[in-house]
Amino acid sequence: MTQPINFSTAFVRSLPDTHALLQAAHLVIHPNVVRIVLHGSRGLAGRARPDSDIDLSLIVDLPANLEVTQFEPFLREVFETTFNAWHSEVEPDLAVIFETRPCGLLCFTRENWQDGLCCIGGLDCFGLYKVQKGFNGLVTNAGIQVKRMYPCLEIWRRAIG
Repeated sequence: MTQPINFSTAFVRSLPDTHALLQAAHLVIHPNVVRIVLHGSRGLAGRARPDSDIDLSLIVDLPANLEVTQFEPFLREVFETTFNAWHSEVEPDLAVIFETRPCGLLCFTRENWQDGLCCIGGLDCFGLYKVQKGFNGLVTNAGIQVKRMYPCLEIWRRAIG
């Protein structure tokens, strides 16, 4: 996707500096990305330092006909689409997220954690591909707790249609 991304109004209004950073960074996403979620200090947590990175979850719909041998190369392509087009001194910390349970990843649509939000436990309950910060590809059984990713903000969602 090379056309400008129309970010959510809530994001533009609440985090104008981060919005400007993403506009200037030439954010580009793969066609299978359906949502972008912002985490960390440049998001609702606040208190970003000049050297802080920007934490973005790229939520994808996996192609129905994806062969097992194509799985990791596909996820890497999604990651590289954004990473290779990035133009900013602020480092993007990217995670490609995909559904592994029938929950619709609703946890990524909420700004704050609430007990009972995750009906399946909130531990290692989504797929994760990451090639930065000590990770090298598909991340499994890493003990990732959903409640630790908050606060977060969905900053973009693909229009249906």
